[in-house]
Amino acid sequence: MGNRGCCARDGRLRAFRPGDPETDVRRRMAALAVLLSRPEDLRRALRDSRKAARSGAAGYDPARHAALLRLLAAPGGNRPGHATAREQPR
Repeated sequence: MGNRGCCARDGRLRAFRPGDPETDVRRRMAALAVLLSRPEDLRRALRDSRKAARSGAAGYDPARHAALLRLLAAPGGNRPGHATAREQPR
């Protein structure tokens, strides 16, 4: 099936969320940046989200997953004062 993230294994639609996905991701980023202030919390949440995506878990939230990925890729990776590998001098 083309878009595995939206359909159950039997092909039925699991969820539909109207609205702008980009706005939803930005909202989640703001909330997650506060809730996951420690780097290990961010990494653990991302691991859990990846496991849920791979297993097709009912609780998987693609917007939350995208927000976690963006937080990790942000300068400092949600860690004030720490440079990411891309930002470190060569």
